[in-house]
Amino acid sequence: MNCCVQEAACMPRDSISTRPDEIILLPSPDAWVSDLSPSASKDSIHARSQLGLPTDQPIIASGHQPILFHPGIVAKLIAMDAWSKRTGAATVWVVPDQDVVDPALVRLPKSNDGSLTVEEFLIGGESSTNTPASLLPTIEVGSDLPSQLEEIGSWLMGFEHEPSLAKQFASASIGLLCEKLGIDEPTMVYASDLLALDASQSLLDSMINDPKRAAELYNASVAMFPDAGVRALKIENNTIELPLWRFDGSRRVPVSIQIGQQDFDRSNLAPRGLLMTAIMRAFLCDLFIHGTGGYSYDRITEHWLTEWQGLTLSPITGVSATMTLDLDAGKSVDPDHAAWVAHHAKHTPAMLGDQQASDRKAELVAAIAQSKTAGDYTKTATLFHAMHQLLDETRTKHAQQLRELEDASDNAQQSRNDFQIANDRTWSFPLFTDSQLGSLKAEIERALGVSG
Repeated sequence: MNCCVQEAACMPRDSISTRPDEIILLPSPDAWVSDLSPSASKDSIHARSQLGLPTDQPIIASGHQPILFHPGIVAKLIAMDAWSKRTGAATVWVVPDQDVVDPALVRLPKSNDGSLTVEEFLIGGESSTNTPASLLPTIEVGSDLPSQLEEIGSWLMGFEHEPSLAKQFASASIGLLCEKLGIDEPTMVYASDLLALDASQSLLDSMINDPKRAAELYNASVAMFPDAGVRALKIENNTIELPLWRFDGSRRVPVSIQIGQQDFDRSNLAPRGLLMTAIMRAFLCDLFIHGTGGYSYDRITEHWLTEWQGLTLSPITGVSATMTLDLDAGKSVDPDHAAWVAHHAKHTPAMLGDQQASDRKAELVAAIAQSKTAGDYTKTATLFHAMHQLLDETRTKHAQQLRELEDASDNAQQSRNDFQIANDRTWSFPLFTDSQLGSLKAEIERALGVSG
């Protein structure tokens, strides 16, 4: 499998099904910072001490939403552990618990008479699609768990005492993964706690004192990287949107301020994504490991904090992986490729094994190009006619072969849903075997040049 991400170290699909289809490292491993040292900044030292993080050793951080995430996210956890062992760093996993997600709702593949479908299963509690995970209560795990979810279910039971669903799922999922993979468990940090830091309050002071400048520089940074898909903050007359959420009951709402407003309410605030990683990289870690998306959009954060506060953020790397479940139905036939083959075979004799017709077509194409250059349009038309006649004869000669390709394309289109389900890379990690997860760890460590 080819990799389309620049500066990525990729591993192609292997015939052994337990191995990952692809691993992406950004930049290439030889460019990863290996001589990490703890920040000497007073703000960083104080912020780390406020959260109980070490101040005498470097820190590598990564993180994800408090859900049962897919192996592409597991790859970040593995890489963080591997690189920490190489650099002597502590590890921190930041959980964006201000996000609206439903951790307990899990997608499961189902096979019905040879066809694949997707079923949503609620591990426990009631489904919630509009409340931040930090505001949801923990769940009591149901007694009817599918076998694939029994192990994570038992871990979730062990964290029913946590104050939020976010903490229950983050603690259970990271704990289970670290046990399965034989890696050290990172310290957990939650986004909803980050604004309580004194260093974060200083950033908030700057926003309140001059919100227009903060927002304009934010928007200018967003505009520099349009492919990142980040929305600009709204600036309307004297009303300025800030990169913050406010928890209002069971909801999160955008936060705005009036220019010159003196009574800004600082309660129940949480950072949005870019501000969250800005706080992490400015004060709480010495290397941050993103996925491919974060590796792209966090360039905005770097530019914004440099222009707005003159801060230099800790460096970033990117890690991701693709693994698929062992779902054979429709997995080997790409409907788009089958349609392409059926169409192009009509115009490409070599695809039908007719080398003689292929050579003659190549001669005619070259002659057509020469006649066009010479301006002999009569000859060009004659040659075009000859080429189409050749193709018509070839199609008649290989009619059965073409019908078989059309039938294969039609069958592939009918099984498109099966193909997409079988090749889905976003299935939750509990659905993968220990062997698959262990192979993912081994291959990431190998790609990074770090022995397990």
